[in-house]
Amino acid sequence: VGLIILLVGMMTILSTMVLLPIYLQNILLLAPVFAGLVLLPGGIANAFMSVVAGDLFDKFGPTKIVPTGLVIIIASLNVLRTIDEGTSPYLIVVLHVIMFVGISLVMMPAQTNGLNQLPKELYPDGTAVMNTLQQVSGAIGTAIAVTIMSITSANAGNPTDGMIEGVQNSITFGMIISIIAFVIAIF
Repeated sequence: VGLIILLVGMMTILSTMVLLPIYLQNILLLAPVFAGLVLLPGGIANAFMSVVAGDLFDKFGPTKIVPTGLVIIIASLNVLRTIDEGTSPYLIVVLHVIMFVGISLVMMPAQTNGLNQLPKELYPDGTAVMNTLQQVSGAIGTAIAVTIMSITSANAGNPTDGMIEGVQNSITFGMIISIIAFVIAIF
């Protein structure tokens, strides 16, 4: 269960991290450096919250922390999937930070809980398997998200509207898999 949740988390992270720069540069017409700066606070929040998530994991365990993190991710993706050409970059910053707070509450506790199910002598093997599968799931999530965006864009009459709708559909895909992960996290 922890591994499945971890894999869904990686799919969400990497697909969003590919889509948002495309959106920021091609729809909001931000220079690449500014697009990177818009996403920087989310990375900082993730680093800070990883420490907090460890403390919360020790205090409350994964059954409270992981579903809470998934609710935060789902809520931020639900708003993020409505972005269009008039969305403020500041809103993107806030939503990205909120999403990464949720991701911090999901990733480390899910991984730790998954590894705790193994005997101690298998921790190195479990870590290797989890790290490998994280990369694979991230690549799959990114490929699916970009495919959804590309197909939607190609089928639209207006390229800009098609790209906006494609990004929205791809973020909706991330939200749907996060909802599935939430259902799994209950167990």
